[in-house]
Amino acid sequence: MTCSPLFSKEFSGVISVEPSKTYRTTTTRSWDFLGLNYPSSHTPASELLQASNYGEDIIIGVVDTGIWPESRSFSDQGYGPVPSRWKGKCQVGPDWGSNNCSRKIIGARFYTAGVPKEYFEGAPLSPRDHAGHGTHTASTAAGSAVGQEAASFHGIAAGVARGGAPHARIAVYKSCWSKEGHCPTPAVLAAIDDAIHDGVDVLSLSLEMSENSYGTLHAVLKGIVMVHTAGNAGPHMQTIRDTSPWAITVAATNIDRSFDTVITLGNKQQIVGQSLYYQGKKDSSSRSSFGNFACLRSCTAEVFDGAQDLKGLILLCNDQTGALFPAAQYLMDGGGTGLIIVSSTTDDMRPVTDCEGIACVVVNIEDAERMCQYYEDTSSAQAKIEPAGTVTGKEILAPKVAIFSSRGPSVTYPAILKPDIAAPGANILAAKQDGYVFKSGTSMAAPHVAGIAALLKVLHPYWSPAAIKSAMVTTAHVTDERGMPIMAEGYSRKIADPFDYGGGTINPCGAAHPGLIYDIDPSDYSKFFKCTISNKRTPVDCNTTTMQPAYYLNLPSISVPDLRHPITVSRTVTNVGEVNFVYHAAVQSPTGVKMEVVPPVLVFDATNKVQTYQVKLSPMWKLHGYYTFGSLTWHNDQKTVRIPIVTRLTIEEFY
Repeated sequence: MTCSPLFSKEFSGVISVEPSKTYRTTTTRSWDFLGLNYPSSHTPASELLQASNYGEDIIIGVVDTGIWPESRSFSDQGYGPVPSRWKGKCQVGPDWGSNNCSRKIIGARFYTAGVPKEYFEGAPLSPRDHAGHGTHTASTAAGSAVGQEAASFHGIAAGVARGGAPHARIAVYKSCWSKEGHCPTPAVLAAIDDAIHDGVDVLSLSLEMSENSYGTLHAVLKGIVMVHTAGNAGPHMQTIRDTSPWAITVAATNIDRSFDTVITLGNKQQIVGQSLYYQGKKDSSSRSSFGNFACLRSCTAEVFDGAQDLKGLILLCNDQTGALFPAAQYLMDGGGTGLIIVSSTTDDMRPVTDCEGIACVVVNIEDAERMCQYYEDTSSAQAKIEPAGTVTGKEILAPKVAIFSSRGPSVTYPAILKPDIAAPGANILAAKQDGYVFKSGTSMAAPHVAGIAALLKVLHPYWSPAAIKSAMVTTAHVTDERGMPIMAEGYSRKIADPFDYGGGTINPCGAAHPGLIYDIDPSDYSKFFKCTISNKRTPVDCNTTTMQPAYYLNLPSISVPDLRHPITVSRTVTNVGEVNFVYHAAVQSPTGVKMEVVPPVLVFDATNKVQTYQVKLSPMWKLHGYYTFGSLTWHNDQKTVRIPIVTRLTIEEFY
């Protein structure tokens, strides 16, 4: 079915009606960091990769800016025939022929409905990716393995590049146009509709969905796992927009890799920041040399008007106003050699990712002050910048929730905890055209989850999308390997909470064998939302007169935003582990709330595979407060199944 900008429920084939919107794309070490080791001469493949046969023949649909088929990440060498269940097609265009589809990229389509004509300027109508975003996300989710000699950014972060499910097939649905990644609703909905009928198993949408996208619910009804991004509006609270309980909404974290860049001052003092600065082949034999150094409290365009002697200058912009691109341009035009940017966290390298022609380095606020003090105390300040070096391992604090990752709670549906999970999304190396580049954003985190979902689909082919989501959420990490709480980057660093990362940071190997799952019949969603579905093909009755508070939905979390009096919430769990298992409840009550679980012990055997329990939440004070956090963990000596609990004490419905 193709969609046009104007819909009517009276038209044949239309199953839901919503106002048109425009979504935006939200912009290899990460898989090893997650425990999904690829086989090498000294390391065997992880158990999950082996058990799932690397995602063999699972079809991941990617709704994005298209794909660059010539990239080595999409080689189909060694692949068997396209799965017989595949019903998609290879749509051709001026720069895309039928031979651009393969046994790896098994289908490719593009959509123009609702796309303004100006976005097509310089972009042929085809599935080819001229923006680079879709190629990056597709290779992250399901890219074929590319050897260390070929995958790096000018020698930085060299290693084997591959997707989470490297043997999965890719279906491309180009719905986003222009470098800014504009993705109109009609194009996205048409892509989802085609993906449903083509036969994809997982749909990865690296775009910021708004509120509850019922188009994605249609896919879930067909057993397709939907993966969305949390968005890049962090670290402010209440910036997450996607609240679809049937989708997996993904926040972003860093990984245990940094790109250390040494700045040496004229007084021999050394500062370590992060950058992607490299020396090209022409100057690779020459050593870095000292040049003039200056520190400015303001780097606006006005400061540079009539500026003299920029040649060879290394400039530190210490204003944190975001006026970086004018400064970089003025420096390049004037022959400057380096720009130093100040940030509360050096993990956020988005400002320097696209910096070309000069060395751009991120330093923290404390180091910036030391450098500026040196400049003020010295009549002829000097500095030099060394090329970046790649550092990985336990010395780097990771994972941390990235500063840009959007935070909960949702403004419109706070009874649905979002995000659901967090995954690597900061400084991710993946394919773009014929090379490899770094990108950061929850757009990079979502395909990590999509790749893991593909592996789980092989391992558990009959699990529902809700079961796969539950497995991820209930086994997620809330501490690092040292047992330290996971942190969240912001204007000040803090211990992460469910509004930062949902259940925690993803644990692929744990999700493969979760012990218990919180499953949901997709028709249950109609009891909690004002749906607009009205087609026999998706028989969901959206009778709003029977709507209940969303925290009664059997999600792997409980969020009660209006706790004024004691309430009891039920949850049902299904044993997917050993037949005879006993679980005990461990309760961590949110501050100001008395929490009781009945029964406190769950006993499973061959006849009792499903158990229901109640959680009673009682306010301890009469108070209009803010959100507090707790958890409920079912555990035994082998398994730990944890869900986050979020509550807010209130006095009146409207305060």
